[in-house]
Order: sequence, then structure tokens, then C-alpha cells
Amino acid sequence: MPRSAVPSRTGSAPAGANRSRRSRVRSWLTEHPTTAWYVGSSIVAVVLYAVAAPVQAVAYGLPLIGALLLPALQSAALVALARFPWPSIIVFAAAGAVTALLIPALWLPWPWHVTGMIAFVVLVVGAWAIHGWKQGLAAYLVPAIAISVPAVSEISSRSLATWIVAVSLGAIAAGVGALLSDRIRIAGQLTRERAVTEAETERRLVAEERQRIARELHDVVAHGLSLIQVQATSAPYRVPDLGDRATEEFADIARAARTSLQEMRSLLSALRGDDESAERAPQPTLADITRIVAETERAGARIRLDMPEPPPAPTTVAIAAFRIVQEAISNAVRHAPGAAIQVSVGAIDGALLVEIQNDAATRDPSSRAGETGHGLVGMRERASLLGGSFQAGPTPAGGFRVSASLPLSATTPEQEPRR
Repeated sequence: MPRSAVPSRTGSAPAGANRSRRSRVRSWLTEHPTTAWYVGSSIVAVVLYAVAAPVQAVAYGLPLIGALLLPALQSAALVALARFPWPSIIVFAAAGAVTALLIPALWLPWPWHVTGMIAFVVLVVGAWAIHGWKQGLAAYLVPAIAISVPAVSEISSRSLATWIVAVSLGAIAAGVGALLSDRIRIAGQLTRERAVTEAETERRLVAEERQRIARELHDVVAHGLSLIQVQATSAPYRVPDLGDRATEEFADIARAARTSLQEMRSLLSALRGDDESAERAPQPTLADITRIVAETERAGARIRLDMPEPPPAPTTVAIAAFRIVQEAISNAVRHAPGAAIQVSVGAIDGALLVEIQNDAATRDPSSRAGETGHGLVGMRERASLLGGSFQAGPTPAGGFRVSASLPLSATTPEQEPRR
């Protein structure tokens, strides 16, 4: 079963929990790049604005209104890049060009200042990673040209050096953005494929469990049909003075029962498959829950059963309850070794309530404990097919709880009126 469908049954976090958490974070970032960009770019924009505004006003001598407005426009362009790429690129480049025109050519870095270079790098990475190479290339070339134009009339070693540094950093940012773009694209494809695989696996496991339930149902129905066939065949010998018309009627009933049995056996052979052998053991009942609890206790597990008296239940309900208890106990022993197990079975308000709960593990699970099967899928499917409900999940104390409610609406053999 896929991991998403089987909650962890161990009492403590597995050894790879931190790695799994980091993997989920990376998966979320790659699946939701726009949301991640809004969060990250907002933080960067606030920090850059808090630094750029006073530096440009004090160190560069930029007029106060320009020192407050122009960095704000560039910071806002970074945040809006995910939703409005082209307007953001134009606003960023225009604000940077106006800043370069208003700042005098002092000994400080010019026309590119440090905060402007950092914002430029963030712009290129975001445009390329989120929107692709066209917007990424525009985010690289448009600001690089617009901000560098004011320095053409005053070319110096200082302005040329800052231009080279800014263009080089932009090129590196473009490469990083291209890598991130490919990563986001590939991660999106993997996520979609993983979702399809998990859905197909879920359907396959459900189909397998339904086949198993169908085989068990065959045994239940076949037993009833066999009784009908035997009673109908022996009726002429058991009932004296049976008329010819009644004898023919019983013969027809016996013949129909035999035909139905043959058809069911053919269907069952197809359901079992070529590599499956027929199960010869009798179908379990609620009384067999006591046996499986005793076997588990003899194996060394701490287990307690609360079932004062097996309540009368239809055969299909009894089989489902037994299988749920059997699978839940197996999971508890495998995934939470050393933990105490509590099994409760009882009838309340026309439903058979089955609950299996284990405490936190006292020993580390075996190397195979982390493997996932289709136990929970099978238990949920059994309860669903009977019109019941099923719940499973960890407890606040670190254990695991499985509960099922199976309706007792069908008439049990004990409740059938005698004719």
C-alpha cells in the first residue's frame, strides 16, 4: 500500500523521519513555486528595502523622496514577479535606471549599488525559475541595459567594474534559475506520476481484497446451497406420503442448487488465479477471536480480550470482524513490539463494534516493520462492503487504534424462526 494510506504504527518517530520531513518540504516547494516565491521574495524585499533606503539617502545623497520610493518599487517588483512578470521587470529596470541617474558618480559603487545587485540576482532567478527562459532572459537583459545606460557618458574603471560584477552575477543567477526551472518541471512530472501510481496501487489492492472477500463469501453461500440441495434431495425419503408434484418441485430445487454450486465453483476458480490453492479450513467465527488472542499471548505478546460472550452475528459480519482483529493484531505485533494490546468486541445499538488498540512500542521494530502492506485497505474495504464504518490512526499516547462498526441487520441462524 502507498505510504500515504498507511499511517505510521510505531510508537516513536522512525529513524528517517527528519529525512522524510525534508523531502516533504522540498516536494512542497517544487509543487507550489508561486506560493514559495511570495513568501521568500517578501522577506528578501523587506530586508533589501530596509537597507537600500537609508544607504541611498545617506551614503549616496539621493533625495529623500527618491530614496523612499525607488527601492520600494524595486522591492514590490520582486514580490509581484510571480503573478505579473513583464510589468515587474519593466518597473524594476525603470526604478534602477532612475536611481542611477539621480545618484552622483561618487567613489561608491555606481551605477550598480550592492542592494541593487542583490535585487537583480533575485529577479533573474525568480523569473527564470517560475516563468521560463523568455521572461528569465528579459529579466537579465532589460535591467542590465537600462541601469548601465546612465554610466555610458561617464565611463570609468569604477563604473565598468560594477557593471562587470552585476552582469556576471546576473549570468550566474540565470544559470541557477534555469536549473531550478528544470527541477520544478521534473518534480511536477514526478508528482503527477506518483499520484497516478498510488491511485493504481490503491485500486489494485482494493481489487485483491475484494477477490479475497468474494472467495470467503463463496464458502458461506456454498454452504447454504449445499444444505438446500441435500434437504431437497432427501425430502422424498424423509417426508412420508409426498405427492408427485411436490417431489418434482423438490427435484427442481435440488437441481437448481447443484447448478448454482457448479457455477460458483467455476467463478471461484477464476478468482483464485492459477497460482492459488483452495482454502480447506472452515470459515472463522467470532468465537475464533479468543483462539487468535490466545495464540498471540503464547507467542509472548501482552494482549487482553474484552468479549464477555460472542454476540450473534451474520456469517459475513463474523468473518469480517475476525479478519479485522487478525490483521490489526498482526500489525500491532509487527510495528509496535513489546506494546500492550487491547481487543474489544461487542454489540451496541444494532452494530458489532470491534476495537484494537496498542500502546507505544517498547522495543525497536524489526527491519521489516517499516514495510507497508494492504492491511488497512483490506480492513476498510471489509467494513465498507458491509455498510459499516472504519477508523484507524495514532493515539495521543503514541500507540495506534483501529476501530470498526459492522451492522448486524442481517438475520443470524440463531434468530431464524423454526418452521
